[in-house]
Amino acid sequence: MPVTEDPHIPPSRPSVTGLLWSRPSARGRWAPALRAGVSFLVPALILLAGGLGQNAMLAALGTFAVLFGERRPYRIRWKTILTAGVLLVLTVTLFGLLGAWVGAAPSIPRELITVVALGALTAVSVFGSNALRLGPPGPFFLVLAGGVVAVICQAGLSPLTVVVCTAAGSASALIVSMVPALWRPHGPETDITEAALAEIDGFLAANRQPSRRHGVAASTLNAWTVLHDASQTDSDLARRLWESHHRIHDSESGALVAPLPRPSVIHRLRFALHPNSHASVTALRNTVAVLVVGSVSVLAGLGRPDWAVVSAVLVLQLGPDRVRGSVRGAHRVLGTLIGLAIFAALHSLDLHAVALIVVLAVLNMAIELTVTTNYALAATFITPLALLLGSPNQPIVHQMTSRVIETLLGVGIAIAMLWLLRPRAHRSTLLAADDRARAACLAVLASATELVPSTPEMRVRRRDLQWQLLEAELAATDSANDEPSWARDYWPQHAAARAVGYDTLSACWRAGPDTLVDPALVLKLHARAVATPDV
Repeated sequence: MPVTEDPHIPPSRPSVTGLLWSRPSARGRWAPALRAGVSFLVPALILLAGGLGQNAMLAALGTFAVLFGERRPYRIRWKTILTAGVLLVLTVTLFGLLGAWVGAAPSIPRELITVVALGALTAVSVFGSNALRLGPPGPFFLVLAGGVVAVICQAGLSPLTVVVCTAAGSASALIVSMVPALWRPHGPETDITEAALAEIDGFLAANRQPSRRHGVAASTLNAWTVLHDASQTDSDLARRLWESHHRIHDSESGALVAPLPRPSVIHRLRFALHPNSHASVTALRNTVAVLVVGSVSVLAGLGRPDWAVVSAVLVLQLGPDRVRGSVRGAHRVLGTLIGLAIFAALHSLDLHAVALIVVLAVLNMAIELTVTTNYALAATFITPLALLLGSPNQPIVHQMTSRVIETLLGVGIAIAMLWLLRPRAHRSTLLAADDRARAACLAVLASATELVPSTPEMRVRRRDLQWQLLEAELAATDSANDEPSWARDYWPQHAAARAVGYDTLSACWRAGPDTLVDPALVLKLHARAVATPDV
């Protein structure tokens, strides 16, 4: 995000032009992209040889699971991909049965039931993804899989065939994604920790600029989390991070006592389970957008409500601010138009099954290369992939025209949700996040004069304070972009809450694991925490 040197001034809004024409980076993405392609190519060719014909391409629905495992240590990567694969198989099972029930000549009420089901899937997956802070690729591919499968099973394909192909793709994704562990077993945690160490070095070289404090905290917390996931908290890598962590606070490193891992799934869901949380607001906007665009598509007879639905979810799924949301919408429209041209070219070639499988493998690779860096390019490759997997038996001109209309509908409603549905939610979210950060800070201080920092209770409270500070900073960035004038007036209070929180954590680090924090310092920090004025 854009930063300022004065911590009491919010960051400026990002440049729309810069975001719209940002150059995508494929750095470090080629190996994951290759895995995405291979994980589809192998099962699809096997299914084709087994007599499934072009239905073998549906293995792509399961290979989406590979996207969820990248940059995770191999010790938990298999669990992540297995979980994503199970969710994908469960999704296609439910929506395959629903599509078969709706039938090839559906009534409007039955089609609307499909829209409601997509709305429910969106609500659960968007809230869960944001509450757990899973990041890209988000829940989009679950919603995409559900929508595509409902359409193709509605047209007469057996749900069992879809489930078998999806399961085969998921199994392949799991195997292919784990293969690099044979020659670089600690690669992911090494890369992420080295990045955190570089961030710390940059922070110290810049004389501890307050504007960089959040970035250091986020990268360091991520590195510790990954080391926990990899069971490497007593390794040489962890020792280097431990020593650098202490350099931030000008304290003696002493014996290695790694910070706690991320809060549990239940704990994180509980953190987000209030109406003003980022996860709740994002889930609300996504769900309403899905129900509106899906219903309009059905009532207008556009034919593919799922296409309007996925367009809305692609824009809103991670809860962007209005600037980034609008740019993402423009990317979706631009990517769809280019993607439709690619689809038309492929359609005109009338490729046989093997060639189509190769094309889909290449599209899978391209999606992995671009999905985290440029939505326009990602949409360019997602569009022909989705259409090749689930195209109705209609003239190509009709398909392309309806796709454009549905995309514009989905993007338009999605952007409207950012402006019209709880238009001041960014205020409530930031105020609530700062309040919870101050409460977490006071919880640490309440125990600091009686418990040393290394006790289990203090470690949990320090971890929760760090978690809440990161949540507050994300909310603050959204507020600065959504309503700069309000953020400018409020920012001193946010900066005060952020500063006392990080100073409290720093005091615990400087005290050492087995020494109480200076009582006089605790009193000063407590006074700062309770003195933060309300807006």
